[in-house]
Amino acid sequence: MTMTPAEGDRALTVPEGGRERRRPWHLWAFAVVTFALYVGGARDFLLILADDTEYMLRQFGPDGVAYFADYPLSLRIVWTVNVVGGLAAPILLLALDRWAAWVAVVAAASQLVLLMVTFAFRDRWDALGATTSLFDIGIGVVTVFFAWYCWRIRRSG
Repeated sequence: MTMTPAEGDRALTVPEGGRERRRPWHLWAFAVVTFALYVGGARDFLLILADDTEYMLRQFGPDGVAYFADYPLSLRIVWTVNVVGGLAAPILLLALDRWAAWVAVVAAASQLVLLMVTFAFRDRWDALGATTSLFDIGIGVVTVFFAWYCWRIRRSG
């Protein structure tokens, strides 16, 4: 089935009090990129929680296996909140749900807490290496930026 341009335009709008509100292209871009990053993060999360030693050895080496062997429950909970929020917020944003901003803020806050605690108290840089650590910091920056973006979209109505 092919859509005419008019039908395609309607597919990107949401009725709002008798008028239609368009989703701007950047909303789609930020939501898709953030969701894709968190899908990859969710895969890591599940494989690590499943104690997939081969995966951890390939990704992080023996120090990474040791690092996650005694990962505290409290940090696992914070990590879970981050991953679930990071997956849910882009979906909520695409649905133009008012909760998208709050979920994104919670995901960003949990990511920041996780980074601060693991770098300060769990020797994350040495255990996981510079590349993984810098990538994770980058994910934190993206998550904070995404939360800010969701908040701006929410405020703009």
